[in-house]
Amino acid sequence: MESYVDLVRRRLIDRNDNIVGNLDQLGDWNLRFTMRIFGDCVDEEKRKELLAGYTEYWSEKELREFARGFIPAYTQYAIAELEEKKKDGEQFDPPFLTQEEYQEMAVREKWPRIGRFGDQMAPLQLRREIARMALLFRPYMLSDPGFSEGVLEFALYFDLVDRLAGRSPDDLRAAASGIAPLVERAIAAGSGEACEGILREIRTTAARAAGIEADPETLLGPEMERYPREAPPGWKLRELRNALETMKLKDLRLSALVHLDLLTTEETREIVPPFLSRFPSFYEMPSNPLRELILAIAERASNRSINFFFDRYAVGQMAMTPPVSYLVWKLMPEQEKLARLREDNAKMDSAMMARHLARFLASASPGELGDVGRQISLVTDQNFISNHGSILKMAGGGPSGDGVKTLYDAVTILALRMMSLKEGERQGTYDMIRAKIAGMAGMSLNSPEGGE
Repeated sequence: MESYVDLVRRRLIDRNDNIVGNLDQLGDWNLRFTMRIFGDCVDEEKRKELLAGYTEYWSEKELREFARGFIPAYTQYAIAELEEKKKDGEQFDPPFLTQEEYQEMAVREKWPRIGRFGDQMAPLQLRREIARMALLFRPYMLSDPGFSEGVLEFALYFDLVDRLAGRSPDDLRAAASGIAPLVERAIAAGSGEACEGILREIRTTAARAAGIEADPETLLGPEMERYPREAPPGWKLRELRNALETMKLKDLRLSALVHLDLLTTEETREIVPPFLSRFPSFYEMPSNPLRELILAIAERASNRSINFFFDRYAVGQMAMTPPVSYLVWKLMPEQEKLARLREDNAKMDSAMMARHLARFLASASPGELGDVGRQISLVTDQNFISNHGSILKMAGGGPSGDGVKTLYDAVTILALRMMSLKEGERQGTYDMIRAKIAGMAGMSLNSPEGGE
């Protein structure tokens, strides 16, 4: 009869062969998630070796090529750890658990062991387990063997692991000692309201250990958001250059218009004329000069994107100034957020503000306003262009554009408050914003010029 080590070793080898043999069928999401799963099962020293140079911002092809070497190397590491941990027999308490065994165990199975033997766990493993408890949102997760892998879909988990790195081993053990009896109470409580209350207490305890005084459920973010959230230097420009090489003339023109939308009037006067002066008009520029123009704008506005004017309210990704860390933004008081937003506004001119306001009019809901494809399509939309002009003319308030700036400030305040509401409660405030913009510009929301 095969021993436990023999069975697990064979399973690890078979899994390796299956994944490597099917890498060509895995897309970006699956490749990044695979690296997250295995990366969560290596110690800090080996992680630096196995994941040296790795970034989730690589292309799918680059991710796949990295995985071809990483997965077999990880498999060798996992087998060596298995053989080391079980060399004195089949023991399943810390410190004899492998990192994969921690990842595979359900909360109700794992945490009684952590409660008894937490002082024999590596600090990194304690950080991982405490971070997971901050994402324990529902009673069924106590028994779900896939829970430990599931949390890896969220960047917040990695935020928490990183923040817990600042705590001493004694602090980590103290936090785990506080969580373990709560887990036992939650298991005993079943799946009702009493259990939900205990889970909130568990999340609060875990989050507080990471220095966060908020329910992590309010900080979750989208699934499989790239981590870290800041792209490596030069990544956006490299990706843009590669994309431009494959674009036809029609698409290059649209891309150029999208990039021009990111500039103030002064920046446009500075960057565009040397490119445009060689041709009778923008629409007579051939492909290569358009590529050069787009790259010149992208170099100047490397941290800008067409949707950041709205994304900033939710995640702190500013339109004109350096971004605020997602977690810092989520925890920042409203008045501090407003101060940062006004700093961002101060870098805009009235023409840029009017374009942003016109986008509110052209989008019937916050969902439409946050839809990148929808916002890109507006750059050639005649109603959007007309609305932009009307806002500048009617709300401008003179050469300085003070009227537009005053309106934009009022919209900034309302939009920030709107995004603090639950998603289903935002439409009323959004309608108020659109009505305010239309009123100042002398338009009706029910007219074609008003965007409906």
